[in-house]
Amino acid sequence: MSYVEVELVANAGVLVSYGEVNILIDGIHCEDGHPFCKVSPTDFRLMKTGAPPFARLDYLLFTHEHPDHFTPAMVGEQLKHRPVKAVFMPARRCGSNELENLYDLVREAGIEAQALGLNPGESKKYELDEGITLTVVGTRHMGPQYQNVPNDCFMLSLGGVNLLFTGDADHVAEYYEESLLSVELDAVFVNPIFYHNSEGRKIIRDIFRSENVVVYHLPSDENDPLQLRLTVERAMEHYSGCGIHTHIFQEKRQKLNFGSSNL
Repeated sequence: MSYVEVELVANAGVLVSYGEVNILIDGIHCEDGHPFCKVSPTDFRLMKTGAPPFARLDYLLFTHEHPDHFTPAMVGEQLKHRPVKAVFMPARRCGSNELENLYDLVREAGIEAQALGLNPGESKKYELDEGITLTVVGTRHMGPQYQNVPNDCFMLSLGGVNLLFTGDADHVAEYYEESLLSVELDAVFVNPIFYHNSEGRKIIRDIFRSENVVVYHLPSDENDPLQLRLTVERAMEHYSGCGIHTHIFQEKRQKLNFGSSNL
């Protein structure tokens, strides 16, 4: 099994590193209107200049177009400075005029663009690099007001390490059963509501079946009007005795290692 590192950039934005390949998921956004952390101007400058930890950026993946996950205009600016191998993002029909503009820019730059927004329960597999496979699983965004918003989950298989990133996916078992029930996940990344919800807990225990559950998409302790950190801490007792290890992924530059003894 190979060594994989996941580093928190901001909110649900993570940088996944395996060998010489770096994959950024939900990691370019700068808009207001929510309590979650944005990508800082400093980090965005590091991305554009290719400075560590963004010395390599090979693939950009976006679960859905919400301002705490994905700012299309900002992605366009990034790509003008540093092209990537491919961008995986919501389909044009799923998004804004800014998303439409990003598709035009990517096409003109000759960058591969994969249009997602899969139907719930649908899955599609992509071979990214040697030893790296991406499986996209279609879901809907949680919350009744967002049921028309597709949310694509990303399972990265990296040299034998399987990591699932769910973004803001809803806790509906049928979305995941066919694609993930037979997969051995090393870790699954979920938001606080998914982790706390009783249906989410069933999915984590019965379908994901991973020993490691990473809770991300958390605001800072200083700006947590919904008390999400407290919600997670209270929910942790429901997982005691299940053989599940919960990891709180909240601090910028926080890292988790998989496929090694350093988790």
